[in-house]
Amino acid sequence: MHSHDPDETPCPVCGKAYDQRVVVERGDRWADVFGGPPFSALTKYARRCATRYDAEEERARSESERVVYFHDDSPAGGR
Repeated sequence: MHSHDPDETPCPVCGKAYDQRVVVERGDRWADVFGGPPFSALTKYARRCATRYDAEEERARSESERVVYFHDDSPAGGR
C-alpha cells in the first residue's frame, strides 16, 4: 500500500516514499527473493532504486548486499 505519511522513512536514493523494500544478497535466487518470474515483479512498480544503505535499519549493508526500494508512483490506493 502506498502511503504519504510524513513519518514514513523515505527512499535514501530519491527521497520519495516507497511501497516495498527488499534486501538482496549476492547468490540469492530470483524466486527466493521475489516469489515469481522477473517480469511480473518488475512491472508491478514504476520505479526501482537500489543502494547499500538500509533506511529502515539506518545502516549500510555489506558489499555483497543491496537494498531495493520499489516505487508505485500512483496516487494512494491507486493500485
